[in-house]
Amino acid sequence: MALDINQLRAAFAKKESEGGSEGNTGFWDKFYPFYKMEFDTTVEWRFLPDLDEENPLGFIVENKYHELLINGKKKRIACAKMYGESCACCETSQKHYNEGDEKMGKAFWRKIDYIAQGIIIQTPFEYPIKADENPVRMVSIGPKLYKVIEAKIVKGDLDEMPYDMVNGYNFKIYKTHQGEYADYTTSDFARKSSAIPDSFLTHLEMYDLKNFRYGHIEREQMEAMIQAFLTGRSYEAEKEAAPASANSITTGNAALDTTLNTPKTVQEASAVVQQVVQQVVQQTVQQTVGKLSPQEILAKLKARQTAS
Repeated sequence: MALDINQLRAAFAKKESEGGSEGNTGFWDKFYPFYKMEFDTTVEWRFLPDLDEENPLGFIVENKYHELLINGKKKRIACAKMYGESCACCETSQKHYNEGDEKMGKAFWRKIDYIAQGIIIQTPFEYPIKADENPVRMVSIGPKLYKVIEAKIVKGDLDEMPYDMVNGYNFKIYKTHQGEYADYTTSDFARKSSAIPDSFLTHLEMYDLKNFRYGHIEREQMEAMIQAFLTGRSYEAEKEAAPASANSITTGNAALDTTLNTPKTVQEASAVVQQVVQQVVQQTVQQTVGKLSPQEILAKLKARQTAS
């Protein structure tokens, strides 16, 4: 699905009207820590498109999670609703709120941040990237900074897609004070569009952003973590006490997981395999029609660089 600027505005406007949404762990070396800059300094950043062309937000994904104290350490776990499933943490939170226990309700309440990818145009602190290294980095964006980006898109301040590699806009992240805390709400897109500098193109490779969210866990695991949080016992002890799930397959697609993990006859299993293959073929065909994909645009940009 190739987006245009009006579709992008509509998608961000929908998120805005909802008032927010209901593991990137292991990849932190790919995240640019812009928050490390000094106060009253600026990072110049350029967003890049998500390789998942079905992402309605084009260049940002939601990362929903819960934060629990387990084995004496804070642990972030994916909200199961992010994977289209019912969430034991959300249910526990609602239960405590219904019982009038706001403190415990808040402890289990879902949190959210956002993940995007891009290139660092200018950084105010030392952050070396080797000449032969992929310059693409991730950023984890908090709700306040996300609202700034959302407002700029929804209001129609931008004439082109902000992440377009030829006609997009650089984004300046300003770090200021709000009392004793850092504030990024004066950040803004550049007024003029520009192409990505040729110097970044040679080794530029983009990612599918959903792969950087907190990873899916089984409900039994989450319930064991909840009990560990409530009782103070170790997660390992609670996990051993929980009923084990039988060699289940996890793909990140809740509907597909259910289909694959349901007992089947040989004939039924064959039908499921054919269905999955057909879905893959359809997706491949869809990605080859319409507007140029990010990969194709990048290939053209690299060709331009080689020719010049």
